[in-house]
Amino acid sequence: MGDNDTVRDQPRWVASSDFDTAFAVARRYHADQTRKTDDTPYISHLMAVSALVTEHGGSQVQAAAALLHDAIEDTPMTHAHLTELVGAAVADIVLECTDDTDRGDESLMTREQRLTDWRRRKDVYLERLAHKPDGAPSLLVVLADKTHNSEQAAREIQRWRAAGKDVTEFWANFNAPRESQQWWYRSLLEVLEAKTWPPTALPLLERFRAAVDLIQSV
Repeated sequence: MGDNDTVRDQPRWVASSDFDTAFAVARRYHADQTRKTDDTPYISHLMAVSALVTEHGGSQVQAAAALLHDAIEDTPMTHAHLTELVGAAVADIVLECTDDTDRGDESLMTREQRLTDWRRRKDVYLERLAHKPDGAPSLLVVLADKTHNSEQAAREIQRWRAAGKDVTEFWANFNAPRESQQWWYRSLLEVLEAKTWPPTALPLLERFRAAVDLIQSV
């Protein structure tokens, strides 16, 4: 070892073929999806959430679940099929991250009915989240997902305001109006702040708090 060489710590975990499988499944099932506000490939969100989980103390199982956290909610994937592909540990975290799957056919609903159904599903999700025990593997995935979503929303809001555009038009991209979205992020923050987090996750919680504060200000 030369004078300029340094001893590096070993990684907490080394990605295995199971992680490759999780990424392949995410790519396959989300390949044609985009973010709500532009043409950014949706896979970018999944990779970002997985990176946040990894960077804030997550295990390989949690990082793999982060890649797939929307698979049951937003694709034809089922929990049973996902278990066959990536194993029960990953699939169970994904299921715990999934919004209430008991949703009506939105194509048959009025806008008011869709909003009522959206609020019902969010209430169910918040109730489930509140009852998760501290240290549940899915909690870090949820925090990473909500942090990335809120930070992107905050950045978009700042860009719209800087361009002199009406922020109301930005919120029109979502399934619920601004006031409902602000309620959603505020409620998520309240539930997540009530949890006990390991030191490695606290910076991520602070990032989520800062993004929610900005969202609430407009």
